[in-house]
Amino acid sequence: RNPLRILDCKEEKCRVVIKDAPLSLDNLCEDCDRHFKSLINYLQQLNVRFVVNPFIVRGLDYYTKSVFEIISPDIGAQSTVCAGGRYDGLIDEVGGPNTPGIGFGMGMERLLMALEAQKLIPQGLDPLPIYIAGMGEAARMAAFKLAMEFRGRGVAAECDHTARSFKAQFKYADRLKSRYVIILGDNELQSGIWKYKDMISGVEVSLPQESILDELTGKALCD
Repeated sequence: RNPLRILDCKEEKCRVVIKDAPLSLDNLCEDCDRHFKSLINYLQQLNVRFVVNPFIVRGLDYYTKSVFEIISPDIGAQSTVCAGGRYDGLIDEVGGPNTPGIGFGMGMERLLMALEAQKLIPQGLDPLPIYIAGMGEAARMAAFKLAMEFRGRGVAAECDHTARSFKAQFKYADRLKSRYVIILGDNELQSGIWKYKDMISGVEVSLPQESILDELTGKALCD
C-alpha cells in the first residue's frame, strides 16, 4: 500500500529490488534542498556525529522534509531511542493554523536504559545557570552553538528557538531562574565583544568572544 516502505525493508530480497532505485536526496526541490543543507550545517557546527541515510522511512505520511532516528550503541539490537521528523503541514491539515513543527516518538524504557548505561540519570532539577539571548539568524546560530559548548563542559545552558524579542527572552530566562544571561546581536558578532548580565547583581560585563566560555563555565561551576 505504501511503496516507500520497501526502502526501509531489512530483508535481502528487498535490497536487491531497490539497489538501483533513485535516491530521494538526488530529487529534492529547491526549498527542501536548502533546508536539508542548513540542517547538515547546524549538525556540523555542533560536531554532532550523524549518518545521512536516504532509506529511512517513517510510517506516518504527514512528515515533510527531514526525518531522523537517534541510535544508542549501549542498549543492544533494539538501538533506536527515538525517531521522528518535520511536519510543516499537519496542523493545517487538521483544521488549525499554518504551524510548521517537528516531533518524535521516544521509547521511555530505551531512553532510561541509555541514560543508565552512560551514568546520566539526572538527580534533580536546578536553576538554569546560563541563558543565551540571541537576536537575528546569525546570533541565534552562535547562541545555539555556544549553548552546546557549555553543555559539553557540564554546564546547563539554553537559548532561544522561536525568534523572540530580547525582552521576551529575558522574561523566559527569569522564569528559568538563570543566573547569567549572555546577550548576542549583530553588534556583538561584528565587534567580537560579547556581553553577559548577572541576574542577581544586575551587573553587565563585556568580554572578548573567546573568553566568555571559560569565564562563565568557571562561575557556573562555582555557584
